[in-house]
Amino acid sequence: MHNVPSVFQKRMIWTAVTALSIALLGTFLVGLIYLGTRVLAFLQPLLVPFAVAGVLAYLLEPLVLRLMKWNMSRHKAVLLVFSVATVIFAGGLLVVVPVAIKQGGQFIQVLPNYTKVAGQKISDWATSLNEHLRKDYGVDLLKTSAAKTPPAAPGTTTNVSNNETQPTPGSDDLQKVISGEWLEKELPALVNQVWYFIKSGLGGFLGMFGFLISLVIVPLYLYYFLTEAPKISESWQDYVPIRASRFKDEVVDTLTEINRYLIAFFRGQLVVSMINGLATAIGLSVLGLNFGWLIGLTLCFLGMVPYLGLSLCWITAVIIASVQGGSWMIAATHPWWVFPLAVTGVFSLVQQVDSFFISPRVVGGSVGLHPMTVIASVFAWSLILGGLLGAILAVPMTAAVKVLFQRYVWKRAMADGFEATV
Repeated sequence: MHNVPSVFQKRMIWTAVTALSIALLGTFLVGLIYLGTRVLAFLQPLLVPFAVAGVLAYLLEPLVLRLMKWNMSRHKAVLLVFSVATVIFAGGLLVVVPVAIKQGGQFIQVLPNYTKVAGQKISDWATSLNEHLRKDYGVDLLKTSAAKTPPAAPGTTTNVSNNETQPTPGSDDLQKVISGEWLEKELPALVNQVWYFIKSGLGGFLGMFGFLISLVIVPLYLYYFLTEAPKISESWQDYVPIRASRFKDEVVDTLTEINRYLIAFFRGQLVVSMINGLATAIGLSVLGLNFGWLIGLTLCFLGMVPYLGLSLCWITAVIIASVQGGSWMIAATHPWWVFPLAVTGVFSLVQQVDSFFISPRVVGGSVGLHPMTVIASVFAWSLILGGLLGAILAVPMTAAVKVLFQRYVWKRAMADGFEATV
């Protein structure tokens, strides 16, 4: 009599049980992540000020340590740094915020006209280029020859090949991009999406009013972080809810390594971004570009995302320059491309100064996250967590994931491979 179940049946049963367990565990983790993101989105008005205070503490801690080297007590150093930072921040709000609000409102009002004019300029340029390509090379991207073909007379037939009557796949989209129709349609939608993103980040269960109130807590958080930094640095591992063991030591080492990545990023990329944004704002304003200050201030924040933030601000500035035509420094009688070229020169000059002087001194040899990693993380965590909180926590969360993979996946896989070869 055969044994029931057989060896094969046992394997199939265990395989099915294992697959079911993995599916249930995956479903539970997905649900847990979804619930966690909803809770974080709900508590954003309270968590965003906490995160902002933490970032500011990362930036101001080196100044406190520098003052302490000059035989100043930590309490006095914190008070001095905190007072100076408060004065600068308040002065910046009094000077920058009114300008940003004014230019922001004007930009929203003139955006439809800017989009229309920019689309027309692109359409004129595309038509001229297409005419040149059609005459010299026989390439008709805009299908102008087919459009100019007169209609056939009644009762007559025309021999038109399929290539002339049927557009190639994707040709309509290409024509929309080249003619400027895509820009005229999509740019306002992009602005609305950005505004919705910012507005959703200021939401939560307290709404905008609760967010404004919670901003008052930022100085309190910041003062506490700066004052208690040594105690937090020395004793934070005592508050890890794990008993003393090798596992706890491993957790502490992992969190310490994550903190190193955060210091390298926030004391490097953020400071460089602020300097570049202010320099760009001054350069564009001197050049006479409309909304120059607004673009520069936007770069102060978007510049934390390497390449992407700079590209978005540069494209916006070039579009405005091409529509504006000229300023007090560049006459409107010059060719249309002179002003956009001058704007591009301002961005290039600031980036060159940053590459040779600012970044080497501010960032130095610190090792942070790769620029492409930062770009991908901002998109990913903004989608997962939603709103501004996802963008703010993108770098810390990515640093944590990278450290975990380095310690427990990549290095372990390399070690296992090395042992296998030996």
